[in-house]
Amino acid sequence: AFSVQPSISAPRISDGAKSSTARFMSDPDFDDSFPSDSSEDPHFTVEEPPSTADDDTIDVENKPSTASESVVSSIMDYLPSTLGSSGEISSEDRAAINEAILKLEALNPTEDPVYSSSINGVWTLRYAGGYSESKIPSPTRDLALFLYSGGYSPGLFALGLAQKLPAQFVELGDLEISISRSQPRIEAKIDAKLFGGAEETIEVKARLEVDSGVRFTETYESASVLGQTVDLPEALQYSRDLYVSYVDDDILVVRDGAGVPEILVRK
Repeated sequence: AFSVQPSISAPRISDGAKSSTARFMSDPDFDDSFPSDSSEDPHFTVEEPPSTADDDTIDVENKPSTASESVVSSIMDYLPSTLGSSGEISSEDRAAINEAILKLEALNPTEDPVYSSSINGVWTLRYAGGYSESKIPSPTRDLALFLYSGGYSPGLFALGLAQKLPAQFVELGDLEISISRSQPRIEAKIDAKLFGGAEETIEVKARLEVDSGVRFTETYESASVLGQTVDLPEALQYSRDLYVSYVDDDILVVRDGAGVPEILVRK
């Protein structure tokens, strides 16, 4: 038996469509490179404007400052040129510095800062919240402050030793604090030029032990004044807790056990 399949006629194309297709195909601008089933909508090429060197240049000078940079700038505006002139800071300026420090600490970019390599380097101590020169000399004042805070910072201790030298015979340089990887990690140093041109150094060294991600213990080891070095016996090696509240490539903020802040600027 044979089965006859019904014939399927091709769809009838209207005369209008035929003539339209014929006209389109005969168009001299017709592009037959597109597949037959592609859209017959007109094709457009979007050309991007040529880039210029100025478009790819970053204007560093006009780059907006970060929040921390703005706070640091405001702090630096209030700081004296040297720690020795900190006694000249007014109570209003001191309050402004302390408020700015609180803002800066909230922006600390470094997690577990005591482990950061940014701690190491050479710094200048520019501000100590509890430091001011006494208007009335008192033999018990230094001892009281020393015991209250659990010990001066080595930098303040060195500065105190230096300032006890007769000013008319000694010209003091800047207070410099070096923090290294090996113990004693801290070296606070002030260069002194004596009358006659001789140069000497006042120097205090201290160990720095890690207690947590934010806390050190700082312990004095020795002091040197005008070439005479005294190694402190263990019973007299005062120590203090030191909390790192902010550190980046340029500035270091620490607080002692009493919460008194110190600002160090990288040299």
